[in-house]
Amino acid sequence: MENKIKLTVVTPVRCFYENFVSSVTLPSFDGEIGIMAGHSPLVFALSPGIAHIRIDSEISHFVVSEGYVEVNPKMVLVVCDSAEWPDQIDVQRMVEAYIESRDNLKNDRDSDKRSIIADANARKAGYVKDNVKSLSRARARVHIIESYGTEAQKDRKSTRLNSSHSSP
Repeated sequence: MENKIKLTVVTPVRCFYENFVSSVTLPSFDGEIGIMAGHSPLVFALSPGIAHIRIDSEISHFVVSEGYVEVNPKMVLVVCDSAEWPDQIDVQRMVEAYIESRDNLKNDRDSDKRSIIADANARKAGYVKDNVKSLSRARARVHIIESYGTEAQKDRKSTRLNSSHSSP
C-alpha cells in the first residue's frame, strides 16, 4: 500500500466506499482537486459533481452531492449527503428531479414576492439557495449518465427529457 491512499466515502445512511486507491479526483467549489498518497493536509467543501477513482490502471466514477473532504498524507475522508455509482441512478427520477429543480429555480427568479419584507426575503433567499443545490445535484447526475452511463440509461434520459420538451 506504499503508493496508495485510503479513501472513505460516507453518507448519512451508509459507508458508500472504502478502499486503498492510487488517486482520487473530487469536485470542489474551486474546481476539481486531485489527491494521491502523501498529499498535504487539507479540508475543503465538496460540490455536487463527478468523483474519479484510480486504482492502478483502472478508473471508476461516481456522483457526489455537497459535503466536505478531509485529507491527510495517508487518508481521504469524504462526508457527503449522497453518493451513487452510475448504474445505481434511476433515470426517470433523475430527469424528474432535474426538471422540477430547474422549474422551481426559474419560478423563484421570476417571482415578485422577494420585495415584500426583509424577513420574507431572508426566507426566500434560503429557499432559492436550496433550489440551486437541487439543480446542481440533478445536473451532476445527468452529467454522469451522459459520460459514464449505459447506453440504455442514455437512451432513457434522452427520451424523458425530449418528451418533457426540456434539455439540461
